[in-house]
Amino acid sequence: MDLPKTLARALAVNRVLFGATYLARPQQARGSWIGRAARKPGAQVMIRSQGVRDVALGAGALRALARGDAVEQRAWVLAHTVSDLADLVVTWAARDDLPRGQARLAMGIAAASTAVGAVAAAGLRAGPD
Repeated sequence: MDLPKTLARALAVNRVLFGATYLARPQQARGSWIGRAARKPGAQVMIRSQGVRDVALGAGALRALARGDAVEQRAWVLAHTVSDLADLVVTWAARDDLPRGQARLAMGIAAASTAVGAVAAAGLRAGPD
């Protein structure tokens, strides 16, 4: 088993599913991240936008994995990692204004996803598959 590719694939599939959920049902962010603010139309615009970002990142990574291009795979996984790190940092910065339980959950998920992405990216090397 190729652990970096397995992690990258799992991260990509998770991101597509997560993004599709936020795109179709932005109010889901109420229970998992930002609380009551997720009901507001402006917040739903941003949540859907993030959903599209996540679907695109996941689809791009899955395409790179299917093609077997290690350089492209690593680039997509690094994009995932940077996005997850940004989610972690901005949630941490706003944690006092977010529901405590949701903020902790979101930071935990973002931290875990950042770590998985970093491990996967470190293991993806250019060269023959």
